Amino acid sequence: MKKKFELANLSKNLLYCVCFSICALNLTACDDDDENGTQGNGPAPIGIPSSVVDGVRATSMSGVDVTYNEDGTIKEAEVDGNTLVFNYASSRAIKVDPIRSLISITSSERESERWIASDFTFNTSGFVTAYKLKYTDTDFREEMNIAYTFNYNADGQMQKISMKTDGKDDEGSYSESGEINYTYNNKVLEKIETKSNNITCSQTYEYTQAIKNTYNAMPLLLLPEELASDDCVFNVFAITGYLGNAGANLPTAMTIKNTDLEDPSENSTERYNLSYTLNENKAIASYTLSGYGETMTFPCDWTNF
Repeated sequence: MKKKFELANLSKNLLYCVCFSICALNLTACDDDDENGTQGNGPAPIGIPSSVVDGVRATSMSGVDVTYNEDGTIKEAEVDGNTLVFNYASSRAIKVDPIRSLISITSSERESERWIASDFTFNTSGFVTAYKLKYTDTDFREEMNIAYTFNYNADGQMQKISMKTDGKDDEGSYSESGEINYTYNNKVLEKIETKSNNITCSQTYEYTQAIKNTYNAMPLLLLPEELASDDCVFNVFAITGYLGNAGANLPTAMTIKNTDLEDPSENSTERYNLSYTLNENKAIASYTLSGYGETMTFPCDWTNF
């Protein structure tokens, strides 16, 4: 799958995970909101998911810049030079919950590429439980249609991401499916793992000190890298609270492990140290990731302090 966005990729082996983000699954839609994280932090205020603490939300994080409407919904976002516009039903100003009146997200044309997201569903905590994404590239005559479903645990944290992809390119049509699973211990994120028949790609986190994630921040390092580097809509939902509650603490290290049973020469293990600067309100002002011969720092900005 051709890589779409260059969102501060960590290394060539992290990109290796991208190739296997689509792995075997049994795609199942969830009908029960209680199985999708309705026990977040209480009922969602109009336009704002319950993961948002004291109205404080990121306006810039991990290369994503966001502007909000007055009711708390997203107006537009800038991702790697690509503008995403959020389109809502006209009745949203009357009685319809603005979160659930989101019709589509459309991207500005960046050369030959185009992104359109639609068919959104949300649970009662305001967390997205499904959406569809269409990607086209006229230069490469490529088209992808991806259907996502998201499941949350009883603490309102992401538990599983399922996806089904139908596409076509110069080689013909194809259909694939995949699944990503999250593991927690006392609300602290331990692992994000993607599996296929012969390949496992995992992100395992370490905590050498207790750094509280005061405002439920979900930066790039807490996302499956394969989606963070490929799906700009996913990134926007993550940093604005629509993908549930983040881990209770911020990790101080992350290990990326790739295991290929068919070709062991592709196996790899990399470890990254993570550090943070916090502002006077204990929100992340910046975070730094170091490893694989490089150090990268990402600034973060917030609103409503």
